[in-house]
Amino acid sequence: MTNSILTRWVALSALLVLCPAKGPAKEYVLTVGSEQPFGSELRAELLRFVPQGEKGYVVKQASRKPGISTLAGTLFLEEGQVRPIGGLDRHGIWIIENDGPASKNDAVMTELIRSGAAEYVATLFSSNGETVAVIPEIVIRVHPGVDATQVHLLCESMALAIIKPMEFTTQEYLLQVLGPDAESVFTALENLNNVEWIEWAAPNTASQPKLAGQSVSLSQEVVGQFYAQAAGQTSSSSGVIPNDEYFPRQWHLHNTGQSGGMLGADIRAPEAWEITTGDPNVIVAVLDMGVDLNHPDIIDSLVPGYDFSDGDEQPYPSLDDPLNAHGTACAGLIAAQGNNGIGVTGVTWDCKIMPIRILRGVAGPFASMADIATAFRWAAAHGADVLSDSTVGYTSDQPVLHSAIVDVTKADGIGRDGKGCVFIVAAGNIYWKYPEVVAVGASNHNDVRCSYSSYGPELDIVSPSGQTGAKIWTTDIAGSVGFNNTNPDILDYTDKFTGTSAACPIAAGVAALILSVEPTLTSDDVRHFLERSAKDLGDPGRDDYYGWGRVDARAALDMVLAKRADLNNDWRVDLKDFALLAEFWKTSESSADIAPAKKRDGTVDIRDVVLMAEYWLKQIP
Repeated sequence: MTNSILTRWVALSALLVLCPAKGPAKEYVLTVGSEQPFGSELRAELLRFVPQGEKGYVVKQASRKPGISTLAGTLFLEEGQVRPIGGLDRHGIWIIENDGPASKNDAVMTELIRSGAAEYVATLFSSNGETVAVIPEIVIRVHPGVDATQVHLLCESMALAIIKPMEFTTQEYLLQVLGPDAESVFTALENLNNVEWIEWAAPNTASQPKLAGQSVSLSQEVVGQFYAQAAGQTSSSSGVIPNDEYFPRQWHLHNTGQSGGMLGADIRAPEAWEITTGDPNVIVAVLDMGVDLNHPDIIDSLVPGYDFSDGDEQPYPSLDDPLNAHGTACAGLIAAQGNNGIGVTGVTWDCKIMPIRILRGVAGPFASMADIATAFRWAAAHGADVLSDSTVGYTSDQPVLHSAIVDVTKADGIGRDGKGCVFIVAAGNIYWKYPEVVAVGASNHNDVRCSYSSYGPELDIVSPSGQTGAKIWTTDIAGSVGFNNTNPDILDYTDKFTGTSAACPIAAGVAALILSVEPTLTSDDVRHFLERSAKDLGDPGRDDYYGWGRVDARAALDMVLAKRADLNNDWRVDLKDFALLAEFWKTSESSADIAPAKKRDGTVDIRDVVLMAEYWLKQIP
């Protein structure tokens, strides 16, 4: 130990003896806004923050200090873990995680402020059971027409400053709190939420990322769950079968019983591929920990993305932990190249992947809600049609994220030229309870809900994923750094993927197939077809354990095409529709031009009659 650090440590030790702890931190209950800005329903968000002084604290270094080394001399930090907020310490804010006691952490925080080494310190908090950092930042959403000058003048009167307007929206601002502790943050929030031209103000909290379903033991089986009836689930001899090496093991696409499961407990991908293998104009954003941009089964499926952790255009995963292959595995499930003779097959062979890195890794920095919200809007503004997010932060309400989700999914928003992006999330995700997303649970190779899969009234559908003995095959980080770093035979692929992490991108791939057939659909239309075409499992109709059922790619595409043949919009294909088709015979009337399935040919002719006949007397739910 150097003399300077030793001197500081002795001084700090004396401080802990002579300076008693300032008392337990307060619990805060925050009401965010008096009206719900996400629709016409009036509703306030109630957020609760319980101090966890024994877990550690957050510190923002004084602007005149060069870095963490300055703090290290004061803190003697080798007993705790130090992590920045986001990548490259761009916020100048650090999380110190240790085992307390709380009185010691309180004394250290007092000394940091007294010595001038830090300009803000706060204990860590628990919000809905998850550890979060309350950093000195707030996001506000103002009413339409309020300009930056009004916001600036308000900030001057409340010891706040504008850090920046939030990207891709004219109504939100990221503010800095100039006070020294969490009390100043929550006081500012209370005052801001009482300003009549502010829709809401919320803390820009930060949390440590987790992965959906990955931390749950997969040896558990559901007790008392019954097997779905096999009627209508037999494997079809028809369908498009690709030549990829590991496709025969991908039971989630085509279940022949190869995993010991039930015949036909799959998404009926080969049958769907008879209609389309995807449209390269349809883009799925994978919001995760980065994607292997050079993987031979993915490289031709990529469009430019962005790294919101490191702030560059190379959203490549960190190579310091096998679980950082998570994003690469999700990307492969969606759009690994099909019929190229190698590896695995994605749900869609020809749609594109937009890699968006929102998390550095499972052991990486905390991620702020404002940065993640910007990533959502960035993806939508840069052409994503479907957003797939299998990550998990914490389950309490997050107005900052919810607002961004609404912006990208709503009609006349920033997604898909006003048609809205389709937002697919893993059940248990931060925002799976928000009505704008499609929440996806997991079912196994017997069409039974996986034991780790979240359930409840918010669940929309289930999708295949793995349990013991029948996990999911997909892409891995190429080489010896991913999930299969100990298996030299399949280093570029993995047979270990599982959790609702796997279920989510499989459903996202089906959403991309739907848009490949009918790109004019709104986000609500795609949700309808995903849900109402699903294979009903559990109790008849929608239930809390399976939602509308297990996603069925072929049934979804059939339903889309049947609706296309429903020319009079009465949700039934019948003689009235045929009469309309006959009325426009041999014309270029777009409303009656329904065939072929992949792309309408511009003329009402015999092809349209054939397609209508295929769905004759079909009642569309």
